Amino acid sequence: MTVFSFTLEIDGADVMTDAAQNALFEAGCNDATFGVSNGIQTAEFDREATEFAEAVATAIKAVEAAVPGARVVEIHRDRDVAAAG
Repeated sequence: MTVFSFTLEIDGADVMTDAAQNALFEAGCNDATFGVSNGIQTAEFDREATEFAEAVATAIKAVEAAVPGARVVEIHRDRDVAAAG
């Protein structure tokens, strides 16, 4: 498995409220840090998966399902780290 690092830009619903943060955690986004930069909501993920596409797809699905009205509008790929073992 590889840990894929990427950032999602999120539009629509506010993902920074306590209710949204709790819902995101429950949806499996405990591998992400959420924030706002220059008025843009972001989620910085370090997600373990077999392929980059799988990591991104599961993250988008979790974010958009957890917070009604939240919509991922952009993806930025960072670095990948191979897991030992």
